[in-house]
Amino acid sequence: MTEYYLWLLQFMGAANPRSVQLIRHYGSAQAVYEAFSKAGNDVKFLKPGEAEALKTASLEKSREIMQIGESYNYRAITLEDEQYPVALKNIYNPPIMIFAAGELPCEELCIAVIGTREACDYSFKVTKRLCSQLAREGVTIVSGMAIGIDKTAHTAAVEVRGRTVGVLACGFAVDYPKYSTPFRHEIVKAGGAIVTELLPYSRGERGYFIYRNRIMSGLSRGVILIEAADKSGCHITANHATSQNRDIFCVPPADIFHPRFRGVIGYLRDGAIPVFDHSDVLNEYFIRPTVEVDKGNDTGSDVLIETQAETVTVEAGDAPKTAAAKPFNVIPEKPPEPDLSELSGKALEIAELLKDGVKTVDFLAEKSGLTADELSEVLLELEIDGVIESAAGSSYRLCAT
Repeated sequence: MTEYYLWLLQFMGAANPRSVQLIRHYGSAQAVYEAFSKAGNDVKFLKPGEAEALKTASLEKSREIMQIGESYNYRAITLEDEQYPVALKNIYNPPIMIFAAGELPCEELCIAVIGTREACDYSFKVTKRLCSQLAREGVTIVSGMAIGIDKTAHTAAVEVRGRTVGVLACGFAVDYPKYSTPFRHEIVKAGGAIVTELLPYSRGERGYFIYRNRIMSGLSRGVILIEAADKSGCHITANHATSQNRDIFCVPPADIFHPRFRGVIGYLRDGAIPVFDHSDVLNEYFIRPTVEVDKGNDTGSDVLIETQAETVTVEAGDAPKTAAAKPFNVIPEKPPEPDLSELSGKALEIAELLKDGVKTVDFLAEKSGLTADELSEVLLELEIDGVIESAAGSSYRLCAT
């Protein structure tokens, strides 16, 4: 099924919620392809840009993309694959497919770490210490591969031979940030993974970062906010985490009066979990921290970990430790309230009729005066736009009701 998902990605683009709606409506990506082929590409409910891109999308291009992935040691994982992370699958607008190199997190505890690119020395120090400690305990560190706090978080995990997942804002064949490709290899070699939902040569547009961040929080059980001002991009990830029912952790600011920490203070006031060391994170998931004694510095070849029951020496090259946490009961993220302000004509009329609850197709046809074919076209457009969804007995309802 991979080639059909790639075909869909070619013209719908990444982070398009209408892609998931198409798959749900037709039943599979292959069914979407077959339906569009029969329609002769005359699909009125596609947006102009999607319809234009559809003209050049093909299964042949899909196969070419798969070959590119193989040459870069990336594999394509669709929503239907067992390898697709369950937590990510249950967010609103999950990627219909991801390209991944390395070992994706499955059952282990994942924590996203976010912060500004131009952080202060205090924040870099805290990030290094906190991520090193968590990685040694088997926690997988998730971040966005950007310079600043992201790079520090990834590096801290790699240096102690821990797992980390880098979520790219570009295709895997693009070296962004510049000269970061060798570091991606280090992450994979250490047992971690690199992930992106963008096509191989896609240079993520500036606006895409908003959508990329939903993947970071979606993969994680919680998000640690290191440093953020009032208008920091970190708020995007934190907002995704909140809507996805993830935990929000915050490092207490070094200076409560400095503008660079105002964003953090806001979350702490609203009930975010303060983090003074790694145990504050582990305790949330019923994990007992070990007592660590380092031989040398953080990058030494041996790390001695002492517990109440035994002493374990972790040799260089050993498989990363996996943190055992309390079961993760994934709560599917609710989609946002449907926006009816952009609707007009019969589409708005149908949506207004559904405000009172579930209505049958016969009822909608009678009230709207549309023929069966006309009504079917309007309903399909509203369903793919995520405004309505089908219910039992040839009925429909608004997605938020």
